[in-house]
Amino acid sequence: AVVSTQSTGTFHGRTVLRLEYEAYESMAVRVIGEIVAELRGKHVRRVYVAHRTGVVPVGHVSIVVGASSPHRGAASEFVGRAVDEIKARAPIWKKEWYEDGGVWKKN
Repeated sequence: AVVSTQSTGTFHGRTVLRLEYEAYESMAVRVIGEIVAELRGKHVRRVYVAHRTGVVPVGHVSIVVGASSPHRGAASEFVGRAVDEIKARAPIWKKEWYEDGGVWKKN
């Protein structure tokens, strides 16, 4: 199973021009590793996680999480939960750019 999230063009009625991500990279890698270890369970075999940093144009992918498992449900559950946990816990921040400036937000 694979989940990829891409930026949308609006937020609360405002036009988003682009996103910009920054990360405390070494800590983000450690936290994402912890999340994978916590969620993996006994059925998920292989895992792939990538989160972009820097400028991400509207409509482009920001994060990809993939998992393989002999049990489809385990892989599907893993990727959904992993995206939620990464967004909640990893030290990655985004700045949404609008026509009138940018706003920093927790990922």
